[in-house]
Amino acid sequence: MFLAVIVLCVIGLAAGTLLLRSVPVSPTSTPSGTHRLSIIIPARNEERNLPRLLASIQAAQSLVCEIIVVDDGSTDATAKVAADAGATVLQGAALPAGWTGKTWACAQGANAAQGDLLLFLDADTWFTQEGLSRMLAAWERESDHRTALSVLPYHVTVAAYEQLSLFFNLLMAFGAGGFGLLGRPKLFGPCLLISRELYQASGGHGAVRGRILENLAMAEHIEAADGRCVCLGGRETLDVRMFPEGLRQLSESWRKAFADGAEASGGPVLGVSVVWLSALCTVFLLLCFVSWPLRALALVLYIAGVFQVFSFSRQIGAFSLGAAVLYPIPLLFFFALFTASLLNRVLRRQVTWRGRRV
Repeated sequence: MFLAVIVLCVIGLAAGTLLLRSVPVSPTSTPSGTHRLSIIIPARNEERNLPRLLASIQAAQSLVCEIIVVDDGSTDATAKVAADAGATVLQGAALPAGWTGKTWACAQGANAAQGDLLLFLDADTWFTQEGLSRMLAAWERESDHRTALSVLPYHVTVAAYEQLSLFFNLLMAFGAGGFGLLGRPKLFGPCLLISRELYQASGGHGAVRGRILENLAMAEHIEAADGRCVCLGGRETLDVRMFPEGLRQLSESWRKAFADGAEASGGPVLGVSVVWLSALCTVFLLLCFVSWPLRALALVLYIAGVFQVFSFSRQIGAFSLGAAVLYPIPLLFFFALFTASLLNRVLRRQVTWRGRRV
């Protein structure tokens, strides 16, 4: 019986290689500069995050036609901070029925933009040195205006609680990135670079107006419009610190719709992810409850799991070796929040994000 469980754990850990092999990044090259780039930033109470992002854009100002910050009903100094940094501030209109705050803000920004190339960015992201140049070069490398490029920002962690995002970030990369042998590239929510031509042909944000995970739904519309989605990792290009405000912010964000995101990742990716996570969990339980010398074999598998988790996580964020060694803690946290997200969906409960019901 024990050997059968061990064999299943080995198969489960090996299955993880189907989910993520390597995360490609933007090339180190210079874009042609032939496109007029409009950067659109939906912002709701982002006075703390905007200065860092806007400063990183200004470092590559020659590549940018305009920066539009759409103030989505902020109650802080978001508009003033953006204006002081030289951005064009667009005061968002009242939220219409059937729209989410983000899709409505992005749609308004796109309508006001003048460029032929649109870059949608979340306010908590920021470019590394030469990051914007590298991203534009990556889009031009595709040499096809029917390509939508999405970059998964490299997750910067500072406080210990931020390590709890480990498995959420991994599952997001598995489901939307197409970085393994399963699934296909979709889009990541924080960053989308797309030609105006393809944006309009796919219906833009109006086509996904009521979707919380608008990125996954938009990928389907882009493909329906004969477009193509390409995903890259953000290392040395685009960074993000997702939850600087504390554990509550982290929990609310992942809980709001992660179950929906898991389903949208596709059957094969979801199925193999379940197998992989189950193997990690089972290995830990074996290590805790079997006796020597069987525990030695369980320890070997646990070390293999630690190595795999650390190898995966360092490609998408600054997750520590300690978080990998203690992976049962973020894994248990993942299971708890995923269950809460699933209950929200089944019971059709609304959740709150940045003071707004979603």
